[in-house]
Amino acid sequence: MRFFRKIGDLTGWKRFGFEVAIIVIGLGITLIAQDLISNANRARATREAIDAVEVDLVMLYLHSSERLAVEPCRREQVRALADRLERSDGYWTAEIPESINRNAEQFVLPRVLRSPRRNWSDATWRALLVSDAAIEMDRQRFNQISAVFVSTEGYRQRQDAAFDLAGELSHLSISGPFDAAQRREAYATLSRLASMEGIMTVHARQAREAIMAFEFQNERRFFRFTSSTDGGIADFIANTVATYGTCVDTTQFQPFIDDLNATTGMNVTLASPSATP
Repeated sequence: MRFFRKIGDLTGWKRFGFEVAIIVIGLGITLIAQDLISNANRARATREAIDAVEVDLVMLYLHSSERLAVEPCRREQVRALADRLERSDGYWTAEIPESINRNAEQFVLPRVLRSPRRNWSDATWRALLVSDAAIEMDRQRFNQISAVFVSTEGYRQRQDAAFDLAGELSHLSISGPFDAAQRREAYATLSRLASMEGIMTVHARQAREAIMAFEFQNERRFFRFTSSTDGGIADFIANTVATYGTCVDTTQFQPFIDDLNATTGMNVTLASPSATP
C-alpha cells in the first residue's frame, strides 16, 4: 500500500517517466506474447505440413513396393513379346494373356503389356516448399524427403510417357499380315518402352530406399489403412498377383507390412506363395 501511495504522490516529470515505463513494459510483454504465439503457430503449421507429407510418403512406399514386386512380371512380358516379334514371319498372331487387361475397362481397347499405373503424388511436398514450413524444417529431414520426391518426379514423368508409348503397340492385339518393316518398327518401340520402364524401376527402388531410411514422426501416417479391415493391404497384394500372375515377388511388400503392423497394431501377414491365386 505504501508503494502505491508513493506512486500516487509522483508529480511532473517523475510521474510522466513512470507512466512511460509502464507503457514500455506493457508493450514489451505484448510483443513477447505475440512472438510466442507466432512461434507456436509456425511450429504447428510446420508439423501439420510434414505430417501431410509423411502420409504421401506412405502411399509412395506402397506404390514403390508394388512396382518392385511386379518387376519380374514386367521383364517376363517384355521378353515374351520380344521373342515372338523375332520369330514372326509375315503374319502376326495376337496372343494376349487375359490377366493383362483384367480390371482395365477404362482403357477401352486391349493392351499387350501392363505395368502399375499409380498416382505418384508430390502435391503436399510442393505445397510445403512454398510455405514457411520449408524454412523451419530440419535440414537433414528436408534433404531426406527431397530425395524421395526427386525420384517421384522422375518416375511420374516417365510413367506418363511410357503409357503413351505402350499404346503404340496396341496393333499387336490384332492378328494379321506382319512384314519385316512392321516387325522392326514394333521391336524398336518395344525397346524404347523397355528402357523407359527400366528407368522407372530404378526410380522406384531409389524412392523406397530413401523412405525406408526415413525416420517418420506422424503416428497417424497409416490412417488410410486402419480405417479398413486387416485384409485391406492383403487384398491389394492378392489383386496384384491375380493381375500379373505368380511371377509377382510378394516379399517386396514385407517392409511396408512390418511398418504398418508396428505402427497400427494390425496383424497383416503375407500369404504363402502356394496360397496366392
